[in-house]
Amino acid sequence: MKNSVKKHYSRLNGILKHDVPIRPNPTKIAKSLDKLYRYDNGLFFAKLAAITDSQLAAVLLEMPGDIFETAVQRLPHHKVAAAVSYLESNEATDFMQRIRQYNEAYADKLYSLLKPHEQREITALSKFNSDQAGAYMQTELLSAQLHEHVKDVKEKIRRFRREEPTSPIVKLFVTDEKQRLIATLHFSDLILYEDAKSIEEIIAELKPHKPLMIRPTSPVGELISLFEEYDLSIIAVVDSQGVLQGRIVYDDIYELIRSVETDQVYKMVGLDDEAEEESIQSAYKKRLVWLFVNLGTILMASFVIGQYETLIVSYVALAVLMPVVAALGGNTGMQALTVTIRRLALGEIDYASTRTVLKREAMIALLNGTVMAGAVSSVSYLWFGDSYLALAVALAVFSNLMVAGSAGALIPLGLKKIGVDPAVASSVLLTTTTDVFGFFIFLFTAKLILS
Repeated sequence: MKNSVKKHYSRLNGILKHDVPIRPNPTKIAKSLDKLYRYDNGLFFAKLAAITDSQLAAVLLEMPGDIFETAVQRLPHHKVAAAVSYLESNEATDFMQRIRQYNEAYADKLYSLLKPHEQREITALSKFNSDQAGAYMQTELLSAQLHEHVKDVKEKIRRFRREEPTSPIVKLFVTDEKQRLIATLHFSDLILYEDAKSIEEIIAELKPHKPLMIRPTSPVGELISLFEEYDLSIIAVVDSQGVLQGRIVYDDIYELIRSVETDQVYKMVGLDDEAEEESIQSAYKKRLVWLFVNLGTILMASFVIGQYETLIVSYVALAVLMPVVAALGGNTGMQALTVTIRRLALGEIDYASTRTVLKREAMIALLNGTVMAGAVSSVSYLWFGDSYLALAVALAVFSNLMVAGSAGALIPLGLKKIGVDPAVASSVLLTTTTDVFGFFIFLFTAKLILS
């Protein structure tokens, strides 16, 4: 057995035998199983079978697509169904949706083995799209009405902890007789009161702020903004009548933020994070399409350069300085592009904000363009000793940075307006703009000044 396999085999033995003092981490178990799968399928399936039902589904959710599919197909339906029962409602929904992507028949069989209340929860949560807050909602929560007492809440906590051992207990949601949300109370505040104290009396004393809440159909950008702006650990989900539907906890939003950021990074270079986890054939096809698109943009820039071939032959220094002008423009444009796409994803701006966003990015480009034009022209003069060349490169750098900064803001806003994902197409359009305009501005300015 190879050393790396031995290491992960030993680590799994320790984790699965509970030789560690803390609760096993599903991510760590999944990573060790991943290593075993790559080197020895036999060991992989042996250790997979040894994972308890309480850990199994959480571990499977952390596995890459190909290993997840293989693992699930080798496990008995009843074992997987028992494992799903240990997941919180939103995670159970994610698990079922992931299985359905690979095998509809398996998903239907598994669904039939779940308890009725689990089926109802999954059905209710499945109707929300991944870009809606409801997709990240948990139906498991602790609530109480005004007439209940601290003693009643303590009993609810004990029962909740037995039934949902991994679910976080952060706040008590206080509702009226129609289940409409009235207030939220921290459990750390409740322990200060005697058992006989009613929730209504506690609220009268504490006078808590009006609870923050969100609709299940609200966009995830609004959800993320609320968590970040108010530094939330949890938020209530209510319907249009204010009736409590569930809660969303920070752990799931943290994963969502990471997922959004990862998705944006992949898309900005023309990749698909799901395709990258799948076969080599799928990944190479996705990449090849964008390489051809990039080839087209390069040829456009090369065509512009070709129109000034005689000038470049006469002034070799132009060939040396061209990449400088293009690179500075590209970097400026990408900075504006990244910030704009990020703010669009979080719902902080939209097409109506175009004037404000453009004004801001243009001002930044103006300031940076002035500084960089002075710096590059100084270097050019010291290098080549030609004041006219230095002037030409200064004007080109300044102009290109202005164009790039404006394009970096306008391109994603324009794409969003026409219904195209800005993260997918923006970088290609920006590269074309900065390269073509950068070379053209530089060479055209140089021709006017040096000829």
